[in-house]
Amino acid sequence: MLLREPARGAGCGRGYHRLVPIYEFRCQTCGERFEALVDMGTEAVECRLCGAANAVRVLSAQTAPLAHVKSPGATRKQERRNAQLRERTKSDFKAGRRRAREARRDQGR
Repeated sequence: MLLREPARGAGCGRGYHRLVPIYEFRCQTCGERFEALVDMGTEAVECRLCGAANAVRVLSAQTAPLAHVKSPGATRKQERRNAQLRERTKSDFKAGRRRAREARRDQGR
């Protein structure tokens, strides 16, 4: 993940001028894992828990793997459910519209 760090220096104010990634680190002394907002390419930082200077950058997963692949049977089952939902929603809408028309017609008398 890349974030922009607030600009520092003369006249920069609230502007942003460079990308700063969030890296995950693991301390080799105490085993603590933590994230840090550091300059791009930083390989080691000080541990936040024990203060040791040997916390090294580790590769972390960006997101959980997608479990979107379905079997043909599961796909057909989902399509049937979707069709039933569409029909139920459509009939509910039509019934509501019919009730509204009847209510308007009854008020007009």
